[in-house]
Amino acid sequence: MNILVLGGTRYFGKHMVQSLLKNGHNITIATRGQAKDDFGNQVNRLIVERTDPGSLKKAIHCRHYDVIYDNLAYCSNDVKHILDFADCDKYVMTSSTAVYNKHYNTREDEFNPKPRN
Repeated sequence: MNILVLGGTRYFGKHMVQSLLKNGHNITIATRGQAKDDFGNQVNRLIVERTDPGSLKKAIHCRHYDVIYDNLAYCSNDVKHILDFADCDKYVMTSSTAVYNKHYNTREDEFNPKPRN
């Protein structure tokens, strides 16, 4: 399957990508390009700023994915912007948004998971 993963370079996303690769899927990671990954040429990469609708449109418009796994939806606008431009058969959102104190336009850099239990 042709799969797009948003959030595939850190935390549980990288483990998801490893598992998908082991099962023979064609994987594209949408990333800001700031975090290195160990996937080499096993994956395709799109450089995108997910909070910028123009950046999302440029990156994913006119591309079809069987599945989009979204591991970085911090607020409802993040989901809306993906679905505005995505062409996919299935969209799966897995997010840790429930651990954040605020849910409106939360950025990843606003949360440090280490001191939490």
